[in-house]
Amino acid sequence: MADAECSLRQVLVEIAERNDYTNHNIDIKGFNSGGANYTSAIFFATISSSGKDDLDLFAKVAIVGEKIRNKSTVDRMFTTEQTFYNDLATVWDGYQSKYSVPDDEKFVFPKFYGGSPKRGEETVVLNNLVARGYETYNRFKSVDWQYASKAIETLAKFHALSFVFEKESPEEHEKICKELVYQMGGEEDSTKKVWERMVESSIQVLNDEHKGRVMKFMEKHTSMESFMKYYRPLGKSVLIHGDYRPSNLLYKKQDDSLQVIPVDYQTLRAGSPVSDLIYFIFVGSDQKFRENHYQQLVEHYYQQLCLALARFQIDPADVYPREKFDVDFKEMLPFAVLLGVFLLPIITVEAESAPRMDGDADFDSFVVKPNELFAQRFTELIADCIRYEII
Repeated sequence: MADAECSLRQVLVEIAERNDYTNHNIDIKGFNSGGANYTSAIFFATISSSGKDDLDLFAKVAIVGEKIRNKSTVDRMFTTEQTFYNDLATVWDGYQSKYSVPDDEKFVFPKFYGGSPKRGEETVVLNNLVARGYETYNRFKSVDWQYASKAIETLAKFHALSFVFEKESPEEHEKICKELVYQMGGEEDSTKKVWERMVESSIQVLNDEHKGRVMKFMEKHTSMESFMKYYRPLGKSVLIHGDYRPSNLLYKKQDDSLQVIPVDYQTLRAGSPVSDLIYFIFVGSDQKFRENHYQQLVEHYYQQLCLALARFQIDPADVYPREKFDVDFKEMLPFAVLLGVFLLPIITVEAESAPRMDGDADFDSFVVKPNELFAQRFTELIADCIRYEII
């Protein structure tokens, strides 16, 4: 943590000088994410200087150790986030101005102040939205309709901007999509062993019937090719968030309205829009929510995508017709099972048992002991996957 703070201070000095904060003072405070973040050290910082408003900042500094870096594509995750803030965010926000999108209909990008791409010390510094009243949703609770509907409206706006990017800069869009095709790093044999342990750990909470169904499903997804299907585009490439869940969204209530701002673009990739939608639904909600709002939320997404595209004078029928959306959604639904097996244990884990990626940590730390919350949520997820005829 001390090394991370030292690296951050160097970046903050550059930010202070670039923004004419002479004779500045820098105050840095560490922040514990409670198990929600394990790739970076999190800080709140303030840059102050006489006669100028304080700069309230949020910062992430990479803490992933060499052992994991050498077995994965973590380096790529950090460079991807740098690409997003340095190259894409400003361009995409410019599209909203070009087409005169009303302020209350815009996708909101956190203000980016700078960072460092230096390997082992990758740093991103943004404005501190927490200081402006934003917070993260409790990751141990299922989303409610007000939050989920706003989060999905925001997701639709994000996907719409990728379609606009293709319209406005087709060559650049194609180039970046090729660069951001998902890659699974490391040795397949060692990765497979960890997967097998994660599957074994997850399914132990199921009854025999459901356990058998999941095992049969997983037997069909033992090859890298079958697994990667859910991380690649289904036809047209669209830039998707890749980790669209409540822990990576900041929200603020204002009277009866809600504003949601996505953060953490390390997993930005070329993919299918329905991947983000399925991801949010199945890792962010419980069975009760899905019983009441599953189909409603799916319909809401497509309606909001159409509205967002219309603001940029794009006909949804030309870029993502409803028929294609429905086919993609059905084809991608088995992704929910994989999310339940591999991701839900980490989302529901208590802070003291959360995976580590720093120092000499290895991927073994991602095999976490199932807790009561996971058992309930995973059992419900598999029951729903059976009811929806996914497995």
